[in-house]
Amino acid sequence: MLAGIIQGRAFMVITVSLPPFLGRSEAAAFRNQLLVALEQNESVSVECAGAGPLPSLWIQLLHSAAVSAVARGLSVTLKAASSECRESLRAIGFDAARSPLVLE
Repeated sequence: MLAGIIQGRAFMVITVSLPPFLGRSEAAAFRNQLLVALEQNESVSVECAGAGPLPSLWIQLLHSAAVSAVARGLSVTLKAASSECRESLRAIGFDAARSPLVLE
């Protein structure tokens, strides 16, 4: 977990890893982790180095979390995204310049 200050405001960043299997039940558990972090005013860094292609459900989940985070002055960042993960985002027309989801 990282901490810092942005514009005079303290913030925390929680780092979570994507699970090895990206199914529906895993998505529900991951969504709950994201919600808890955002409710506690923590930005989220998602470790994606080992992730393969992202199912559309997971892309929607991450995008939705990023929209909620930005509304609270926080962020959701995909860290060390694998080439398969990046290709999944490209396939749906991901535009890093316009998305609230930060791709590192």
